[in-house]
Amino acid sequence: MQDYLSQISWQAPWLCNWNKTGEAVIITQKQLSDHSLAAALNRNKGALSFQFIDQAELNEAFTYESFIHESKTIPTRQNTHDFLNGLSWIKYPSTKSSMLALQAAEVKKREEQSRIDSHLNTVDKRLQTGRGAVRDAITVFDENGVLLQADERLWSALEERDWQSLFIKHRALWSSAKVWIFGHALLEKLITPRPSMTGHVLRLKIPLGLHETQIDAWVSQHITQLNWATKPFTPLQVLGVPGWWAANESPGFYADTQIFRPQSNTL
Repeated sequence: MQDYLSQISWQAPWLCNWNKTGEAVIITQKQLSDHSLAAALNRNKGALSFQFIDQAELNEAFTYESFIHESKTIPTRQNTHDFLNGLSWIKYPSTKSSMLALQAAEVKKREEQSRIDSHLNTVDKRLQTGRGAVRDAITVFDENGVLLQADERLWSALEERDWQSLFIKHRALWSSAKVWIFGHALLEKLITPRPSMTGHVLRLKIPLGLHETQIDAWVSQHITQLNWATKPFTPLQVLGVPGWWAANESPGFYADTQIFRPQSNTL
């Protein structure tokens, strides 16, 4: 069994709302005779209605989102990435389910359009190639997303890529802000943190007064209103968050324009 505790520092500030479940899953996995990650996640899945299954038991190729949506099971491999993905399903079951439904609807729409094109002997190139803008954007957020509760002044500076205002001028406002890492791939990257690591903050302004236990339900109700094809997020260098990285106590930390790029140079 992979010793996840040797890789992950549960005291890291970005794991403050993940550590309890994460450590519980690890303890359970160690106690199981076959050390099954899927089984350990199932025993700690709380309100999540979906079941985790060992992906090695699946013999046929499948479309990931459609398979989960139709079978209500989540294929899981024995690795850190899927461990963190499992935790994200447990932590944000309603949001992940809403995202899954949007993706499954996109898959169905593209399949239906493909059948129509085949029947009419026509081709819509936008639907024929790739996963499509909506699925791609949802996947980016699923893997690399960040949720933010913050004062409007912080939001304004973030959306304008005004890093000096965001992290220095309005630094005191971060004491009342909350940054929640959503993306499991971003969490995996943060096992070995680097200042350049950038998350994608969803442009949903979560009310500051909303308690942590209410965030999943609130976000799940609002993400269906977003135009995902427009990529509704903005970049945030997560180690720039005050209190998350010792080096950012110095204003000079934010002077590196290769990391904190001006808006005109930011992709």
